[in-house]
Amino acid sequence: MSTATTKNFLIGLDLGTSAIKGVLTDQGGAVLAEAEKTTTFIHHQPDWCEISPELHYQDVCGVIHRLAAAAPTPVTALAMAAASGNTLLADAAGQPLTNIISWLDCREEQTKTAVLKQLSPVAVRQVTGWPCVDIFPLAHLAWLRENTPDLYKNAGHYCMNTDWLLFRLAGKWVMDYSTATTFHLQDQCGHCWHQPFLQMLDIPAEKLSRLTGSGALAGNLTSQAAQDTGLSVSTQVITGCFDHPAAARATGVLEPGQLLLSCGTSWVGFFPETDRQRIIDLELLCDPFLSNRGGPWGAVFSIPYIGRTIDAYIDNYIAPGEPDKYRIFNELAAEARPGADGLKIDLREPPRRIEAERRNISRAVMEGAAELLNDKLNYLKKRGINFKKAVMTGGPSHSQIWPQIVAEITGLELITGSRHAGARGAALLAGIGTGIYRDEYDAYKTAGEYYGC
Repeated sequence: MSTATTKNFLIGLDLGTSAIKGVLTDQGGAVLAEAEKTTTFIHHQPDWCEISPELHYQDVCGVIHRLAAAAPTPVTALAMAAASGNTLLADAAGQPLTNIISWLDCREEQTKTAVLKQLSPVAVRQVTGWPCVDIFPLAHLAWLRENTPDLYKNAGHYCMNTDWLLFRLAGKWVMDYSTATTFHLQDQCGHCWHQPFLQMLDIPAEKLSRLTGSGALAGNLTSQAAQDTGLSVSTQVITGCFDHPAAARATGVLEPGQLLLSCGTSWVGFFPETDRQRIIDLELLCDPFLSNRGGPWGAVFSIPYIGRTIDAYIDNYIAPGEPDKYRIFNELAAEARPGADGLKIDLREPPRRIEAERRNISRAVMEGAAELLNDKLNYLKKRGINFKKAVMTGGPSHSQIWPQIVAEITGLELITGSRHAGARGAALLAGIGTGIYRDEYDAYKTAGEYYGC
């Protein structure tokens, strides 16, 4: 626990794909309140996935307001982790010109704009750390440039939901290096915007946010934001990071050899790695993590979208119409024998009707996720990267049986973590940015979730 005489209270948000989650903690890491708001998507066309900016801001403020109401004294600072890669255009005053285009949006996969044909995933990965060419902001911006040229050209700011929210809250355009990785316009090693990509997309650098590290002061809340959130203008707004590195901070996954498993819309593995080029060569996603202060980079592998497939099986074939569907899903899986009587389900394929007992479908869904994870771990093992222990976070980690299934199939010694690890990591960054903690190691020692991994 901190020895400081003044007790500080911190808010950490995790802007997830399906929900905005938040925690209020004290400086010792105790969670005093939790809040959550489901994300509302707009689907104007089948491949489109958007979010109303104003509703998004209101939802974020609503979550903060609920947390602020539980604070015994004024909140010192807040920070946001995010499932980044969500794009919008704004005018010079920060007013949105478009909806937020979610990272789930696939419109560019169908249209293949001419400007992106000049790029390859390999080349993009080497510069930015991520290889996405036909999804995520690089693709969104190319689509907007080609399909809404006047609107695009006259935009005052090219941004993501994260730096737009920072502007709404603190009145400053700023983006951290981790979040900027998912924007696909950053030279990740140079900590600057990559001019060839800006020229290709006709984006003036002055219309992008200022780049800085995670855990840096963006500014104090504006008077309007203080009114919207129920906080004070003395509350400081601190830069955050991508959601998985935030969860790693909360769970102490800070050194090579450690592994974090975040199980949500996608199942994601995150591990620290000293050699950035090794991450690139292994075709993993690369996050700056602690590298700008001499620490390791972060390597990310993903089993994308399987959370949606899992929910489709639960909603349609396992517990249709049941308000307590996840409890039923877990209880049924626990009743089934290992191997689900020979039933196999590939969660990469669309959900299908299966003539089998619900308990076996439940067990096969859980085993299917674990098998896909094991495939990823075997890929890394063949290339010299091994893990013995892992921290598992997210909804599936709180099942009575799912972590056991994952441990049996992968051979990992699993420790289950907080369901709000991303938000807790953001709260730690808020504390780092205000000087409550010296760095990530001090923050974890003082206020993190201890797992001994």
